[in-house]
Amino acid sequence: MVDRVILGKRGAQSGLFISKPGFDVNVASDEQLLFRTTPGFETLQVVQTARVYLTTGNPVTITVPNLGYYPKVIIQSDWGANAIVSVGSSSHIFHWVDYLSLTSIRLNVEKNNISDTNYSLYVVLREDIASA
Repeated sequence: MVDRVILGKRGAQSGLFISKPGFDVNVASDEQLLFRTTPGFETLQVVQTARVYLTTGNPVTITVPNLGYYPKVIIQSDWGANAIVSVGSSSHIFHWVDYLSLTSIRLNVEKNNISDTNYSLYVVLREDIASA
């Protein structure tokens, strides 16, 4: 069985390193790693997160650090136990973002037949949407 996780020093770098199954994390190439916290491997590194009051027809504009590219954004609305859903009709929730500039992003939501009085969580990742 090979070592798959290092938290600490790996060669000349320090960080968290996780290899793909079957690859020794100590000697794995970048392609053989699932995750690393060192520069050049930005997937899943969180830049910013917050909760916003986001309702249909009322987008929220957020400001993010200038990373030199448009970062990936994930939005999740808090509708669950307290959501009011119309009986006998289809319900949906749809999120999208508009990139106004490298530092300004508009968050949008459309909800159909779901109580529209709740918050959304957004997460900005250190990942260029052009490379996704």
